[in-house]
Amino acid sequence: MQILLLRDRKCDENGLGGAFEAMLSRAGYGVLAFTLNSEQTAPCTGCFTCWLKTPGECAVKSDGINEIARQVMRAHAVVLLTEITFGGFSADIKAFLDRSVQNVLPFMEVYEGEVHHPMRYERFPVWVAVGYGGETAQRETFKRLARRNALNMRPERYLALSVGNIEELAQNEQALMSVLEARV
Repeated sequence: MQILLLRDRKCDENGLGGAFEAMLSRAGYGVLAFTLNSEQTAPCTGCFTCWLKTPGECAVKSDGINEIARQVMRAHAVVLLTEITFGGFSADIKAFLDRSVQNVLPFMEVYEGEVHHPMRYERFPVWVAVGYGGETAQRETFKRLARRNALNMRPERYLALSVGNIEELAQNEQALMSVLEARV
């Protein structure tokens, strides 16, 4: 099974990116990893081309985000590895998420008692958000935000973790493997 690992630039500095990729590989998963860079990702212009003119494909073609968005939909699971920034995603991951609107439909519907966009595709991959760093309050905010994002995407399963270092990542390996291996 293919895992798409999307990580910010800083996780390579602290070794978490490599440790996470090795953990997934040891478990027998194929890993396709991208290090995202908000400085090289064009912002969403709000043009709605991805919804109205070229469904599922962003009009901005110069930065590779369309290919990553296609890989999201092909993967068994998507893992976001992000520094916790003020309780949210890093700028690198946030820039990608902003451009991921192409993977939902432009309409609105009630889902679990709330208004959300309907799914564009029949299934969305397992969604795992792993935040690192941050104070305790920021970590809790991050987990709530990651859950809210999962609701928008409607994956089969999701997990939100916050870790401070490689040792804490290893302590959460069982929870991660459980959500990746579970069958619906």
